[in-house]
Parts: sequence; C-alpha cells; structure tokens
Amino acid sequence: MSILERPRLRRETSAEPGSEEPSRPRRRRRWVAGAVGVVAAGLVLAPYAVQLEPTTAALPEDAGLMVPGYGPHGVYGLDYRFGETVTMSVPLANASAVPWRITSAELVEPAYPLLEPVGGTFEPVTLMPFGEVSVDLSFEYTNCRYYHERANNTYDQVLVTGTVLGREVTRTIDLTVPLVVHSQVIMNCPDRTLIRGDDRRI
Repeated sequence: MSILERPRLRRETSAEPGSEEPSRPRRRRRWVAGAVGVVAAGLVLAPYAVQLEPTTAALPEDAGLMVPGYGPHGVYGLDYRFGETVTMSVPLANASAVPWRITSAELVEPAYPLLEPVGGTFEPVTLMPFGEVSVDLSFEYTNCRYYHERANNTYDQVLVTGTVLGREVTRTIDLTVPLVVHSQVIMNCPDRTLIRGDDRRI
C-alpha cells in the first residue's frame, strides 16, 4: 500500500436483533419462575421424604418378660391380666429433614386383638427434622373369649399417621422387639364359657 492511499476503516456490524442479551426484568422473571418451580416440587415431594427409624416399645417392669432367644432381638411376652390396662411408651425418631405433625399412632393388630386401645383422644405432637419424641399408648387386656389357650397375638409394627406441609402421611414402622400376648385358660378368662358354640375361637 502506497502512502497516498488512505487506510480503510472497518465498520462494526451491529448485532442481530435476536442476539441481544435478555434484559434484567426478563432474567428476574425467569429466576422467580425457577424458584417457584423448586418450591412447588418441594411441596409435592416432601411427604415422600418422611422416614421413621424402627423402634422399641418401653414397658413397666411388671408388664411381662423379655425372651431373648426368639428372633434377632428377642421378643417381649406381655403378662395377660383380663380387664387390666398396660401403657407403653413408643419412641418415634425422624430419619428425614422434614418436620412432621403426628396425629395418631397405633399397633397394627388382628381382627380380635387381645390388646384393645384405650385412653381417649391422641394428643398430636410435632416431630422435628432428625428429632425424636415418645408417645404413650394404653391398652386393655380383652377379647380372650375369641382364642383358645394356646393362641397368641404378635405385634411387630406401629402405624403412624400425621401431616407434612398440610398433606396427610402414613408410615408403618417395625418394632425391633415384637410384643407377644398369649391367650388364657378358661379360669383366667371370665368371658369364656363352657357352652358349645358360644365362643368364636380362632
């Protein structure tokens, strides 16, 4: 190039209209929409995240006898006393990061349980994330007329119901030490008679 020629200036081409970066309000709307989506997904999935640890019921010393030779952790044989009541304390440990308001807890039982729940209305309790609470469950020894003296009931699960973020959730947890209740001979069961066909035995 000679010194008489002027250098040509490069023209900067303008960006395509569609290639412009989104404005701040648009980016803010997208961020808000994403945050709302995350919250909504959390509300939907939170009830599925609730988990409880297996538990062991605590009973009074005179309630029965621990038999370590049965099962991985043994069994606890309750001393059936017709018409009397027994109260057990059941620890509930939250294994999740979701708080849970517990509205009921009960043993999973057969059609004619030898332990019948008593005690009135269950008082709701709040189980915090990774926290633990204990609930008391009271029962009356009854229904022995439906069983012969070699029959028994085994209780190895607890049914827990509550609410998580306003939605009802139910979980069944295992008792690490199952409870066993043996039926009684006729002398210890006032409901049983000697009339043929009067007892609905199982």
